[in-house]
Amino acid sequence: MGISIRAEGLRISKGGREILAVDNLEIGRGEVWGLIGPNGAGKSTLIQVLALLEEPDSGSIFFDGQKIDYHRALSWRRQLAVVFQEALLLDTTVFNNVAVGLRFRGIPRPVVKERVEHWLEVLRISHLAGRPARRLSGGEAQRVSLARAFVLEPRVLFLDEPFAALDAPTRGALLEELHLILRETGITAVFVTHDFTELPFLADRVAALQGGRIVQTGRPETILWQPASVELAAFVGITNLLPGEARLNGSGPVQVRLQGGVTILAGTRVGGRVVACLRPEEIIIQGGNAAEAPVNRLRGRVRHIIPQGGQYRVELDCGLPLVALAGASQLRQGCLQPGREVLATFPPEAVHLIPA
Repeated sequence: MGISIRAEGLRISKGGREILAVDNLEIGRGEVWGLIGPNGAGKSTLIQVLALLEEPDSGSIFFDGQKIDYHRALSWRRQLAVVFQEALLLDTTVFNNVAVGLRFRGIPRPVVKERVEHWLEVLRISHLAGRPARRLSGGEAQRVSLARAFVLEPRVLFLDEPFAALDAPTRGALLEELHLILRETGITAVFVTHDFTELPFLADRVAALQGGRIVQTGRPETILWQPASVELAAFVGITNLLPGEARLNGSGPVQVRLQGGVTILAGTRVGGRVVACLRPEEIIIQGGNAAEAPVNRLRGRVRHIIPQGGQYRVELDCGLPLVALAGASQLRQGCLQPGREVLATFPPEAVHLIPA
């Protein structure tokens, strides 16, 4: 169902500044790709270019190996659909909003009715068919946007932060339904997100952008746990970025001497000056009288405990500052209190090294 996409040498400049510089990007047929990066990284611009909504200053787009001429691309544009963060709905009924694209294409009325009713049912909004779009909630409006996209039977779906403005329960439900639809239809999809929890659930692969350039591509877990740069590590939520000196020791774990004389073991085979990256959720906190782990055991004290969603951010002083995450049960047990001595442990494979 889906089509493959290849981008080569894309360049866009505005106001004398280059805002997009993508040398190469290949998206396989039926793959789901996530685009991440800070504001202004070029994610939305890349979506616009891939969706044939904006022509680059230079470079080429290929669909299924065929180079696209932006001025003669109507047949390809009809195979694409785009869903934006804000549901851009017409001031008419839900049914008419979903049907509008089919009607523009001259699809016979019985076929329009059948396809619209099918997608209203799939997205669980059949009961809203006759309701004016202006009376919809945010979640309902975005379901209508998705139905309007899928009813066109696109081969590629582009989504530019479609769930960013929704509450967590609504966002979670829509993500689950979108995941199932994409797997069942085999549509190629590219989506922009700032919510990293969406990546492992929805994406086959991820492209991380900074300054208009793709700095890393890979599976979601690779991007989130093994980022290619310190800047990307900080962006994806790795709060423990520890400068040090790594020493290779045969085939065993790498020894890393951190500031303050603290030495830890890492799984990444990198020597010399490095930045050790350790996600806070990889750190296990135990009471100060706990039996010491064989490796990567740091004694310290709790400095601050800060609520963070359903968890708690625990700031530690272990001869160097560390940040860990803890659950409510640990706080109820009383072992986590400001000033209390604790033992922080983590496995060597949780430590990712980036050359400094």
